[in-house]
Amino acid sequence: MKQKSLIYSLLLALILSVVSGAGNISAAARNITDIVKVTKPTEIKIGEWKEYQIAITDWTDGDVTDHDFTPVSSDENIIKVIRKTKWVSELHALNKGTATLTVNIGEKFEPYVFTVQVVDDYTVIPETTPAPTPEPTSPVVIKEPTHEEIMSRDIEEYSKQLQLIGKYENKAITSYNELIDLGIKDSTRKTFFLSLNNTVVPNYTKFVSGLKYLKVNNAEIKEIHSHYLAGAKLQLEGMTIMRDSLKTTKINYSKFEAGYNKVGEGVKQLDKAELLLDNYIRKYIK
Repeated sequence: MKQKSLIYSLLLALILSVVSGAGNISAAARNITDIVKVTKPTEIKIGEWKEYQIAITDWTDGDVTDHDFTPVSSDENIIKVIRKTKWVSELHALNKGTATLTVNIGEKFEPYVFTVQVVDDYTVIPETTPAPTPEPTSPVVIKEPTHEEIMSRDIEEYSKQLQLIGKYENKAITSYNELIDLGIKDSTRKTFFLSLNNTVVPNYTKFVSGLKYLKVNNAEIKEIHSHYLAGAKLQLEGMTIMRDSLKTTKINYSKFEAGYNKVGEGVKQLDKAELLLDNYIRKYIK
């Protein structure tokens, strides 16, 4: 029996729900400051330069280290940006005035915009007693998300976590299913063993290890996840047994079959997870 993956069923369901107009489950673009702490100047004297730099505070975004946080100046006659690294830049003050600096790292994040004033001399702000905060003239209304919006967001967050480890599952399953198409016999034993030992089992082990630590936000996803993890563990156990049956030149066919059947038991668990996932999508992604 071929191995099965739930990630692609999940991603496909989420994509189809958006394409078909079944509801908006995509969160609004985040602010860059959600993932970094920014150190920036507000004033620079003519002829001086100051550093703009960021420190990454949230590494859960899988591509965060690939982002270039170099700001773009609205007027390089006032402030010229000198890139040092993708996290550090120098802002050189050339002429008096105000320039807008924009950091844009793609569609997932709103552009981060700030202004810097170039001055003859730094502003000295006298100490004053702060004015009392005025009472609001009208109550601030905060719209609470609906239950469906919360559940949609939860499954999307679960999907994002799966994508971070999905490369290991994909590599293992692709190689395994190619072996099943090849078939097991004396002439393919060595190829079968090397692929299981060097590619399939190591990658699927990494996937199962990552799967154990996924954050699950509600009881319904927890049930889906429990079947997914149980199925993945069974598939890994089965592949390991199959590999061990091929270690010697004489194939242990009864052991190989036992491992093959164990993979089949795992598929049944994944079928259950997929059914629960389909129900979840229909229920909340409207």
